[in-house]
Amino acid sequence: MACLRRRLPAARKEKEVPNGAMGQGPLRCGAWPAGPSGTMAECGAGSGIRHRKRRSMAPSVPSPVAPAAARQLKWRLFLLAASGLLPLAVMVALALAYLVDERQQATQRSAMALSRALASAVDADLNAAIAALRTLGQSDELRLAEFEAFYRMASRVARQEGWRAMVLMDRQGQVLFRTTRPFGAPDPGPVEPESVGQALALDRPVVGVVTRGSQPGLAFAVRVPVQAGGTYVLTAVLPTDRVLNVLKRQSVPATWVVAVFDQSGGRVARTRPSSSSRASPSLQAMLATGRPEGMGVTTTLEGDQSHTGYTRLAASGWAVAVAIPAAEAIATAVGPALAVLTGLLASLALSAWLGRYFAGNVTQPIDSLKQAAAALGRGERVEHSPLAVAELDEVGAALAAASEQRERFMRELQAGQAEREALLRQVTDALQAAQEAGRVKDEFLAILGHELRNPLAPISMALQLMALKGDEATAPQRRIVERQLAHMTRLVDDLLDLSRITGKRLAMRMEPLRVADLVQRAAEAIRPVLGARTLHTQVHGDVAEAWVSGDEARLAQVFGNLLGNAVKFTGEHGRIALESHRAGDSVEVTVADDGAGMAPEVLQRAFEPFFQARQAQDRSRGGLGLGLAIVRSLVEMHGGSVAAQSDGPECGATVRVRLPLASAPAPREEPGPPPAAPGAGKVLVVDDNRDAADTTAALLAISGYEVHVAYEPDAALALVERHAPQVALLDIGLPGMSGYELARLVRAHPQGARCRLIALTGYGQADDVLMARRSGFDLHLTKPAGADVLLEGVSRLMGGPGPQ
Repeated sequence: MACLRRRLPAARKEKEVPNGAMGQGPLRCGAWPAGPSGTMAECGAGSGIRHRKRRSMAPSVPSPVAPAAARQLKWRLFLLAASGLLPLAVMVALALAYLVDERQQATQRSAMALSRALASAVDADLNAAIAALRTLGQSDELRLAEFEAFYRMASRVARQEGWRAMVLMDRQGQVLFRTTRPFGAPDPGPVEPESVGQALALDRPVVGVVTRGSQPGLAFAVRVPVQAGGTYVLTAVLPTDRVLNVLKRQSVPATWVVAVFDQSGGRVARTRPSSSSRASPSLQAMLATGRPEGMGVTTTLEGDQSHTGYTRLAASGWAVAVAIPAAEAIATAVGPALAVLTGLLASLALSAWLGRYFAGNVTQPIDSLKQAAAALGRGERVEHSPLAVAELDEVGAALAAASEQRERFMRELQAGQAEREALLRQVTDALQAAQEAGRVKDEFLAILGHELRNPLAPISMALQLMALKGDEATAPQRRIVERQLAHMTRLVDDLLDLSRITGKRLAMRMEPLRVADLVQRAAEAIRPVLGARTLHTQVHGDVAEAWVSGDEARLAQVFGNLLGNAVKFTGEHGRIALESHRAGDSVEVTVADDGAGMAPEVLQRAFEPFFQARQAQDRSRGGLGLGLAIVRSLVEMHGGSVAAQSDGPECGATVRVRLPLASAPAPREEPGPPPAAPGAGKVLVVDDNRDAADTTAALLAISGYEVHVAYEPDAALALVERHAPQVALLDIGLPGMSGYELARLVRAHPQGARCRLIALTGYGQADDVLMARRSGFDLHLTKPAGADVLLEGVSRLMGGPGPQ
């Protein structure tokens, strides 16, 4: 039903689609009913499309905007004319891309060439220093070891060359003098001993890395072994400004960046000042390749993308890098690119003019088609006449065909709408009938329970009175009636329990329960009906202290139904087993018998409500077929599962109930002894069923209570006035006044304000219990209530166990 209701609006929207979309989208089959007017109206001057004005079945839609259609055609003609320029545009784009790439490659080559030239200049400056040191190394003063005279000569040469200092060391690396210190003064040793070791080991000149010495500024050492076999190492300490001056002498553009790096990657000189002493990450990656020279795209320390080339000095391992901004390379290609783009734009403008010119030749027929489409959208009939353009003639014919199809579609749509509305009415009526049937069923079950339990109550009370009187002569007949009464009560309870379960109205009272106790009580409850059958009960050791969370009464009902079925389908001398054991995180209770068993087709449907296997005509194993259905529902409500197994007819059956384990409850204090009996009390019994009222009164009277009986509400109120009872048992279905109304009147009476009320009724569903509580009842008992239950309830409300 819900699905049909959700689909109905969609169907209504579908009816509106042709009226709102015909003029703007794909044409669909449809039709209009004939209107009062039969005149023809032409659509524009020179039009070949005519339409008849008809009464529209849907709201009219605005006509399409004329300029939009014209622009669409002009745009297509423009594209047609411009498509001839596409190969030229592609060639121009490729040429521009080649030009830009060539400019970039040329820029990189320029950077590479400049780095080579600067590398040669830096290498020449370093070689000049090496040559000067070698010349000094050949002096007589050093050859004769006249170190003080050689010190004065070295100091003079260092000043002339602009060096920071000159250092003389022996083969062991011991400093003999440093020109920045007085001759003979102690010296801490070389600032960079690694290059000293290299010069001695390789016996050739070595250029050290950039370091910061005792004097301000950065410097580097040029070390040359002198005298035969490298007897001494002569070192010139040069400032890095010397290398920077070499770079500046080359007149490099201010936007370019030139830098020199030593063999460790440290910066020796840079034309653009920077706080970093290393190269940018991209340049470091290029230098890390170890090649003698290379070029590529890098990013400078200032963040500018550049085309970079570098050259490495073979003798010293230094590298000279030149970076030219990428923007300069692109700027050289801007002029040619602008000229080419200007030509392309002029060609496109010409194409647009041509498209507009040729579009004018088809504007008039298109206007005619446009007006015809708008008429079609308004629901007017469209007729086609030839146009000047063949393709547009086809469109006009399609519009006329769409007009005919739409008329047919509208007729079909109306018929379908009427059919859907009729179907909806049928489904709505069926749903209301089903809801009414459900309500009637609930009322019927409630009345059925009441009407069946009312006669059962006096029968039960009479049997219990007979038992209390101890008449042994009628004991066999009484037991027969008791068994049949219990059977009838169980049938009524099963029927009403199934109704509550399917209607999700069955309330559960969950509490921790010991499995061993449940099994033991189930076995004790079934023993009176076993006859000659044997019942074997076993609780395995792993279940002795196992607990589950459940409703004790409902679990007792589960095991009682299973054991009752086992007794029903097991012969007089058969065997029944009730066992329990652990199964993972669950406990499994098994009821097995060697009785009638089940065929496979019966086993598959055993847990369905009202299902019964084929029986003999005498129905000696009769029932309503609800026992196993209730068992499955109750077990699933406890989070468990139930399954049946049988090897076939006459092979017995096994039913396994599995329940999840729960934690054991905290120990509780044992209740103290019950209070002493308070003595006889006054009880009022009100029931329009005289047999039920009289038997209940007799049971209470035998138990020692002062009992007063009323068969109607007015008599009950008079008895309340005269006797002020302490407890009143009220039936609910009383003549002239319900038990709920009587309860409120008793509560309002001065003599009944302290009276405790018990609802003793055949209405036993959850709603009935709730209504009783709201009406002021202290206790709700469902007929037929057992004598012990009834006496226990009266005694509890009296304040004690009651007289005997």
